[in-house]
Amino acid sequence: MMSRLFLRGAADTRLAWRLLVAAALALFLSAVAAAQPAGDAQRGPLLIRHQPNGLPAVRHLQVFEDKTRSLNIEQVRTPPQEARFAFPDDPLRGKESDRVLWFKLQMRLADPAEASREWLMLVPTVSTHDLRFYGPYDADGHALAAPVTTGMRYPWASRPAASEQMAWRFRLPGPGTYDVYFRVESTFARIYDVSVWDPADYLQSTQDKRMFDGVTYGVLIGLMVYGLVLFKVFGEGLYGFYMLSCACGVLALGSINGHALRYPFAHWPAAAGFAYTAGPALWAICKLQFGRRLLRLRHFAPPLDWLVQAFTVALALAIPYANWGAHPLMTFRLVQISVIASTVVMVIGALIAMRRRYWPAVLYFFGVALLLGGIGAIVVASWGWIEWAPNQMNVSQGALVAELIVFAVAMGSRLQLVLRSEQALTARTQQLVEALGTDALTGAASRAGFESRGEELLDKGQPFALMLLDLDGFKGVNDAHGHAAGDQVLIAIAQRLRAQLRKDDVVARLGGDEFAVLVLGTPSRDAMSLMARRMIEAGSQPVEYEGRSVTVGMSLGIACRPGDGDTLARLLRAADRAMYHVKQHRAGPAFTFASDLAAQPGSLSADAIPLERTG
Repeated sequence: MMSRLFLRGAADTRLAWRLLVAAALALFLSAVAAAQPAGDAQRGPLLIRHQPNGLPAVRHLQVFEDKTRSLNIEQVRTPPQEARFAFPDDPLRGKESDRVLWFKLQMRLADPAEASREWLMLVPTVSTHDLRFYGPYDADGHALAAPVTTGMRYPWASRPAASEQMAWRFRLPGPGTYDVYFRVESTFARIYDVSVWDPADYLQSTQDKRMFDGVTYGVLIGLMVYGLVLFKVFGEGLYGFYMLSCACGVLALGSINGHALRYPFAHWPAAAGFAYTAGPALWAICKLQFGRRLLRLRHFAPPLDWLVQAFTVALALAIPYANWGAHPLMTFRLVQISVIASTVVMVIGALIAMRRRYWPAVLYFFGVALLLGGIGAIVVASWGWIEWAPNQMNVSQGALVAELIVFAVAMGSRLQLVLRSEQALTARTQQLVEALGTDALTGAASRAGFESRGEELLDKGQPFALMLLDLDGFKGVNDAHGHAAGDQVLIAIAQRLRAQLRKDDVVARLGGDEFAVLVLGTPSRDAMSLMARRMIEAGSQPVEYEGRSVTVGMSLGIACRPGDGDTLARLLRAADRAMYHVKQHRAGPAFTFASDLAAQPGSLSADAIPLERTG
């Protein structure tokens, strides 16, 4: 009994869900039916009235295609051609194509008192080659104004409303129905979202767009400078292509927004047209080359790297063909497909690099995904798959900027990885160099190398002299010119000391600005004095650093085996005592022998002097 009740309850629940879904579907279909535009018989003239956000006119537009591309306004106004005008079923959903379209719009004033008012008809396009406005025509067929011709083939001065988008000023003199015609010739012709504005309202409505465009260009130029600085510092192609991506992004957006014709090419429309077709392709090329370097596709995914190179070649070949070839629209479609397909390929490449724990690829992935979503809408709208909307270009523009910002962060992440790797490599190199007994900065022997060589000579019973020297004024060089200048001085001193010695003698940097020299054999006192003078003279010569001369002095102490000690530690103490004597008594030569101090009253023995000084 309970199971039967349970089954009956379940069946009732399923039935309720079905009824609910059916009701929702019926409600949706009724809403769609209510949203459908009225039939042709119900579309009367457009009532011209003031509307702050613009008066939509697209549902009142009639259109036909001029396949001959040769009809003039007199022929269009004949009854046979007038009969060709028709209202499109879905005017904002249709793909762009290379064709000539004629549009007709009937209008009348909603309020005859506004007969003296000026209106603005906006055709939202910047890429139309040739756009001609005719009318308004009154009921007697008389044109109330001269025709206006504008478009990308003409200089900026041809724009009647000085607007990046095509706009036309007109007046309606009084009651009655008026006919307006305009002819569109374009590679990207379609039915446009035409609207009628009060000129002041239209100017006000463009302020947000102008500010958005200004911020966009400012950000892109800032990112371009950022890429230029990195390129100048590191010289890698990665940063060069990022800089070019930003520059081509400015060119592409400036052309698509109509600013290329307005500002740099106001009197050279052919150049503006070239920028319109070449800008997006050049941007895509630079972006692909940047991506393959950032993702290291040659290392992580060689087949994808080859595919990206193929896309690059195809886009480069498309630029001249799109401008001077026989099928510019087909070429433009191929460019769109290539951009989307190559972007998908780069997404796959980023996923492959992410699997290898290459973390800049994570940021690159999100940047490319942003762009793919942003440009997808405007591309598929141009193919006629979805309805065109005015904000689609703004979304694509914002996505392009967001992508380049994310790429800048990805470059920073990569740079951080490179710096960490270099630091680790430097530390490892330092360890290896020290293990080999070499000072990493100067190339002289390190303290470990010096001690190893000294102990080796002692074990073999070979005689030698030890010279210990310290630089005078070195701290002042670091304080006045920085540690880089100090490093340059140390390198120069090591080289000059090496130049005064024989092949088998040893120059070592013990630390800081302290050097030691092992002179093999039993040179005479005079020979040692002459060698010390040469070292001091060579060390006193100026060192050039960034156009400035830096000078240091030198104090030198000399100890000889076996007279001044029979161990390396004793010899170092003896030489250190002699060097300190020179620093304290500046009268006379800048060197002294430890043996000259041993017999002086009150002098300390070598064992009483510490081997290492702390200050």
